[in-house]
Amino acid sequence: MTDTTIDTNKGQGMEAASQYRSLPADQGPSACVGNSGGSSACWMRSPLCLCRRAWSSFVNVDKLSILRKLVDFLTSLAPLTTFVIIFLLCYYSYQLLKASGFNTIIVYFFIIEIFGNWLLFFCTKSYIDKSSGNSELAAGLSHEDCKQLRYCPTCKIYKPERSHHCSLCDRCIHQRDHHCFFLGTCVGGYNLCYFILFCFYACIGCIFAARLLHTYYSGTYLRAFWSSEVLYYFYPVTLVMWLLGKAELAEVGWVTLLYVSSATVVFTGFCVIQQLVYVLRGQTAYEYNKGLLMVHRSASHNFLHVFGRYWILHILIPFPRRRSETDPRSFLKIV
Repeated sequence: MTDTTIDTNKGQGMEAASQYRSLPADQGPSACVGNSGGSSACWMRSPLCLCRRAWSSFVNVDKLSILRKLVDFLTSLAPLTTFVIIFLLCYYSYQLLKASGFNTIIVYFFIIEIFGNWLLFFCTKSYIDKSSGNSELAAGLSHEDCKQLRYCPTCKIYKPERSHHCSLCDRCIHQRDHHCFFLGTCVGGYNLCYFILFCFYACIGCIFAARLLHTYYSGTYLRAFWSSEVLYYFYPVTLVMWLLGKAELAEVGWVTLLYVSSATVVFTGFCVIQQLVYVLRGQTAYEYNKGLLMVHRSASHNFLHVFGRYWILHILIPFPRRRSETDPRSFLKIV
């Protein structure tokens, strides 16, 4: 055998050895031996590696931003949920009513009042005007006038007293009261009257709906409230009874509507009483919580300031209040 042949065989052997070393563990020489323990260990390592990689990626993700996006998404669904609930209560209340012209007029009156005031509330934003843009000077005011105002670094505008920035709306709100998640925007000086009227008619309408639902439920399913069947009026009990096959799915639906209407009565009734107390005192919820009293007027003056001179018409018919153009220097007044 010549030296050339020996060198060729040696080179081929070294190349084959390097290929074996570069192969993964499940394709190398040990995998060809037929050792079942080695191959199973390789298969067990793969899920562990996947779990380890998934955990490391989860740790590196900004969980606070994900939580914030989730909260924003759920918050955006609240107005739609409110709309669906009110629509269902109106629909089933109308179905349970006896057919008569008077009942039809009553139902349509409440529908117009509830949805009309909600539409006015949502369309009438209490935002501070950003027409001055990023200027350091509010529109129509001098530098001396602006020294009396507070500056919002987020909106980059000057804002009058009793106005505060809302991080959810990302705007400065005139006479900010609170942010209403159920209706989807802030309650402020320009839409407070529509919010109170919406809560008032929602409360009265849900009292009417709860009465109709209770009469129908107790008569159809023979569940008298003042009897041993009273447990079925508690939603968790009815749900468990349905899972056990002792109640129908339709019964769970009627109890759900009864629960929602009763809860709406309590919540909206509390909002109406609370807001009327604030209005008569000349305060907002923010000022009340901070212990501030910015204006000193009579209760009747405070009431007219919110509901206007034609407050009786606003109670009976949902129509927008007229906001007249004012002098720029009125921006400095505490209203």
